Amino acid sequence: MRSGQTGDEAAVDVSGGSRRGREMPLEVQHIRDALRREFTSRISMADYEGRAGTDFDNAFLSRALAARAARILTDCSSDEAAAGVIDGRDDFGIDAVAFSASGSELWLIQAKWSDRGQAGFNTAAAHKLIHGLKKLDNRDFDQFNVRLQSLADRVRGVLGLPTCKVFLIVAVVGEGRLSEETEAILKEAAIDFGGWGRTVEHRVLNQAAFHRAVREDLAPEPITIVATMSEGWHSRETPYQAFDGLVCVEELANWYADHGERLYDRNVRRSLGLTGVNQTLVESLTDDPQGFWYRHNGITVQCNTIEQEFFAQRGPSKPVRLTLHNASVVNGAQTVTSAYRAYERTPDALGEAFVTVRIISVNGTPEGFAKEITKATNTQNHMERRDFIAIDETQSLIREDFRLTLDKEYVFKRGEIDPAPASGCSVREAATALACAYPDPILAVRVNGSTEALWEEGPGGAYTRLFGKQPNACQIWRTVLLMRAVRDALHDVRSTLSGRSASIAESGALLIAHIVFQLVGTDGIEEIDSEWESGLNEVPALVEGVLAQLIPLMDHFFGEGSYVTSTFANEQRCQQLVTGVLQALAEGTNVRDLTTFQSDIPKPRRRPSTVSLIIDHNLIPAGTRLEYQPSPTEEQAIGIWLRNGQGRSFATWVDDRRRPLLWEADGQRYSPSGLVTQIWRKADWREAWSAVQGPKQWYVPGEGSLVEIAERLWQRIITEEWSRERETTKDADS
Repeated sequence: MRSGQTGDEAAVDVSGGSRRGREMPLEVQHIRDALRREFTSRISMADYEGRAGTDFDNAFLSRALAARAARILTDCSSDEAAAGVIDGRDDFGIDAVAFSASGSELWLIQAKWSDRGQAGFNTAAAHKLIHGLKKLDNRDFDQFNVRLQSLADRVRGVLGLPTCKVFLIVAVVGEGRLSEETEAILKEAAIDFGGWGRTVEHRVLNQAAFHRAVREDLAPEPITIVATMSEGWHSRETPYQAFDGLVCVEELANWYADHGERLYDRNVRRSLGLTGVNQTLVESLTDDPQGFWYRHNGITVQCNTIEQEFFAQRGPSKPVRLTLHNASVVNGAQTVTSAYRAYERTPDALGEAFVTVRIISVNGTPEGFAKEITKATNTQNHMERRDFIAIDETQSLIREDFRLTLDKEYVFKRGEIDPAPASGCSVREAATALACAYPDPILAVRVNGSTEALWEEGPGGAYTRLFGKQPNACQIWRTVLLMRAVRDALHDVRSTLSGRSASIAESGALLIAHIVFQLVGTDGIEEIDSEWESGLNEVPALVEGVLAQLIPLMDHFFGEGSYVTSTFANEQRCQQLVTGVLQALAEGTNVRDLTTFQSDIPKPRRRPSTVSLIIDHNLIPAGTRLEYQPSPTEEQAIGIWLRNGQGRSFATWVDDRRRPLLWEADGQRYSPSGLVTQIWRKADWREAWSAVQGPKQWYVPGEGSLVEIAERLWQRIITEEWSRERETTKDADS
């Protein structure tokens, strides 16, 4: 059982060794063996050093299960999955963290291992997982263990996105059935966290899902999908068989539901999750399914063979069902995934949406043909909504006004280089500033969710509201200056805050800017001879005053347990906050000082370099022989060269911080990465990578890599420091 867990929470089998072997089902044995093969050398067990037996095994298998869940869900590598495991003291119910390729989706995983396949997930476990999510949302990273702290920047980046998606993952070796009470707890969290483009979902990965993943790893089954084309499709047989026609988007959603990320095995990239563009695809499908085809370029599918089945009359362009064997979506992964996301929201609407699908059979094609098609279909230019403002005459007139009136640059076409801050601005910066200056906070909220909202046209669209009546260059420029002043002031203040207060300052930046705009006012902003800019000197004090009111009002209106980032994605809540802050400042009641929320808690100290840790603590005696262990790619490229020369794979450790490795091949000293680079150079590996990670590749026999040796020590140091701090706190309290 893991440290800090009750038997009810852990839900694992802790029976003895002999009994354990007899009672373990075959499926569980397969999963256990696969986890050991994949993660034994990858997952840190430093906090269990010196312990053995059932406790150690259960802890390792639980962590490995969490890492395997990350692999299943995000298609990351084994090393990336292992790096996301944070299970242990101060994990707040989160065993592993994973990210989508786009960095817009966050997966929080809690894993339960059971030797007998009877692991469960109860209400206490659900509350712990949600508590962990709230800790992350409040930016209380310093309260987590060092493993989570190393991922804090990535977590902060995802939660800071207005369209972020959080998945609460229950990974269990068992049936995975959740009680109604547990389901209700998780669904309530989804409602509390949700906002403009922000969602929380929960998923269960049970024993069957893990066993299926193990089987697929050993022998991946070819994917077979069905594409139904109505009248109007085209085909060709020479030189290679291909079809082109309309396919219902609902069918694409079913492809993903059945096969997930495996659909993209031959694509240059996987699904990127709900990026801004993909969010637009989802909205386009749900809002106007019939018009989706007109706005989309289509997708490309490769397969080995194509079977045709006509519904009635057989002939060209008659409705046909195509069965595609060993299929892969080589262009359009984002569209297929977005179709699935849209289907989850409104399944009935997708029956009216169609997309052009091109199917190419690679049977009989020359070598390299399939790869060439994949590359060609993924290098075409992509149009974004912002691109269409380039043909709006208003933007050309604004640029001319900037040059003539202010002698500054204004760029509005994607691909143009943004001017230096003092020399001008881009349309994106200008539109964001104008959205913050808009009298209604609704635009600031929408832009906080996604800058794509800036380019929406129509009666309620942000672009129409901001540029429908052309603002002059002086107004735009001064608006930009004010937003920059707010941004700089917030940057200074944020460094003095921590936890929930820092999260409010970070996530509420655009709303804070909106409130400051209302306080400064716009009288004379468009008149070049006015002294409006003199008011910019007051911005730092205004920002502090707004924050001092905003922080307590958040808790007063919505509770101390409310999700910070979701609050700033909710238009109604933001309107309430703006009204409350402005009223408090105008009346001068309940005047607060920002220093109340400022913290003098020291930041967690950084981990010293690997070599420094080893030398400072004498972890490797001088004269120890180390071995270079190349990756599979390196082995293929330079393996023969390494083995054909004496001492090329070996070095001796010397106590030198800069160059601790003495290479046996030439008797010279190098840094770990420097020696790897020298080996690549001497082996004439011209396609060598630009990134070198030498400390991960030099091994002490029986001890592990330099990184692993240093990390074990660092974990012990941090654990001991936490223990001392807690004992000191207990003594002070008593």
